[in-house]
Amino acid sequence: MSWEHLHLVSHSFPIVLSMSATLVGLFGWWRGIESLESWALVALIVSAAFVAPAYLTGLAAADVVADRTFVRPGVVQTHRFWATWAAIPLFTAGALAAFALHEREDQKLRRFVILVGLLASLIVGYTAWLGSRIVHGETVALADTPTIDRGVERFV
Repeated sequence: MSWEHLHLVSHSFPIVLSMSATLVGLFGWWRGIESLESWALVALIVSAAFVAPAYLTGLAAADVVADRTFVRPGVVQTHRFWATWAAIPLFTAGALAAFALHEREDQKLRRFVILVGLLASLIVGYTAWLGSRIVHGETVALADTPTIDRGVERFV
C-alpha cells in the first residue's frame, strides 16, 4: 500500500464530513433545530480528526506523484499549498466545536462554529477541486508516452 493510496482513502473523510456538517448545521440554524446544530459540531470534530491523516499522507505522496512524467509539478504544489490553508480553519473549527459541545447552552458560540465550518468547508472544497486535477496511476515510461505535434499524434 503506497502513500498515494492511503491519501486517496483518507482524504474523503474531511471533505465530505466538513461539507455535510456545514449544510446540516446551517439547516438546523435556519429551522431552529438545536439537535442538527449539535450533529454539525460532532461532524466537524470528526472531520478535523481526519485532517491529520489526509494531510500527512498527502505530503508523503506528493513527491512520488510530482516525479511522474504526466503530472505537472505546479498542480501538486498548488494543491499542497491550499491543503495547508484548508487544514488550519478545519482544525480550528474542530477545536471550537469541541468547546461548543461542552458549552451546550451557548447558541451564539454554536452558530459561530458553524460559520467557521462554512469557511473551512469552502477552502477544503477548493483544495479538493485542485486535487482532482492530479492524475493518479502507474508511472509511464517516456518511450511509451504519446506526444502531440501540431495536431498529429506521434510517439517519442
